[in-house]
Amino acid sequence: MAPIDGYWGKQTATVDWCEENYVVSSYIAEFWNTLSNAVIILAPLFMLIVGYQQNIERRFMYSFLAVTVIGTGSWLFHMTLKYSMQLMDEVPMLWGSTSFIYSSLMVKSKPNEDNVLVQLSLFSMCLFVTLMYLFINAPVFLQVAYGLLNTVVIFSMVKTCLTMECDKRIFLGGVGCYLIGFFFWNVDNIYCHHLKYLKDSQAASGMLFECHAWWHIFSGIGAYLGLLFSLHTRYVYLQRKPRVKLLFGFWPYIVIDNTTAKQK
Repeated sequence: MAPIDGYWGKQTATVDWCEENYVVSSYIAEFWNTLSNAVIILAPLFMLIVGYQQNIERRFMYSFLAVTVIGTGSWLFHMTLKYSMQLMDEVPMLWGSTSFIYSSLMVKSKPNEDNVLVQLSLFSMCLFVTLMYLFINAPVFLQVAYGLLNTVVIFSMVKTCLTMECDKRIFLGGVGCYLIGFFFWNVDNIYCHHLKYLKDSQAASGMLFECHAWWHIFSGIGAYLGLLFSLHTRYVYLQRKPRVKLLFGFWPYIVIDNTTAKQK
């Protein structure tokens, strides 16, 4: 039986997921939901280092940084179940999605060009939703807003696939992973009672039935691949010969040919 309170004391977050609290460690409220954020943190962090070396456009750097911030906030939230940490998880999800939208909208822009009007529009929308969420204090409100933004991202990428030269394998891998993650997120919410029964009946199930942790892993990979798709498509458009390489033989990342830059 998990203790009522662990190291971080009484829960103040408005959401508590299906994983039982302080079972694995008295210092981490939801152990597997916390640890699974490593994918969301480390994958874009690696691409940030590569992107800095390759001098990729700032909006992509900000987008990869946003994913790392989201993963860090989610780590802190699931580790502590504190309301302040919950906000560090949820609010960056909203703002990060708008950075993905902006990168997608600017795929045919001139090199290093910015659109201030689009930036201000996305900023204003995010600010409004954030303030409304803080006033309403209902997680479902932010979840719906986040879902709508991600729908815009996916439709934007579909349009890109149909109208531009791109690597459809990255797109399909990203969307596929994200949808698998969304499936696990729903299973965790809808069938929590059944999952708890399965976990109680399995003495050493570990992370196997922690579906919210699997949501982190698959959605994190999906978001990473989605950004790789936008980055790859952008530099194909700029005729910079982007190449997909594999770290350790399996983890994809993008390198850019900086010797053949051409102005559009």
